[in-house]
Amino acid sequence: MTTHIEIDGIIVQVYESVYEYASRNASFSDYADEKVDVSYFSDKEEESKLPKVFVRPILLYKDLNFSVGKQILDGVEFPEAIVVDGLEYTLVNWGEHEISYLKADAMDKPVYTLIYRTVRIMNGVYLYCYPSDTEIFETKRAAQAKADELNNT
Repeated sequence: MTTHIEIDGIIVQVYESVYEYASRNASFSDYADEKVDVSYFSDKEEESKLPKVFVRPILLYKDLNFSVGKQILDGVEFPEAIVVDGLEYTLVNWGEHEISYLKADAMDKPVYTLIYRTVRIMNGVYLYCYPSDTEIFETKRAAQAKADELNNT
């Protein structure tokens, strides 16, 4: 559950989980398309047997657009860490135009998204891309269930 608190007259978001934070702030517009070797899915390379969708784990701290630490908004420098109800939260930003804090011990938890096959490059290598309306999943199991559903349609 997202909490809102006030720091120096500015309302900030406080998130309990990476899923909660990423679901609200995810932006994959800067992600490059991925070349994926799918030749092991079919001995005859029949396109109908190849997955249309793959699950991709995302670790926020590995994303080039994700930052932790010092931020200034409207001349106010926000603390890099705060404590709320005895729990530590870290100042984070994933390109959003607001101040956000994420529970410090949740930072290394992955979230999952889907990438979609678009074109064949050559010999079993296909280009997969992130959709503009990215869906975020809290568990790999949930993401895989959605991928399986899409791959079977």
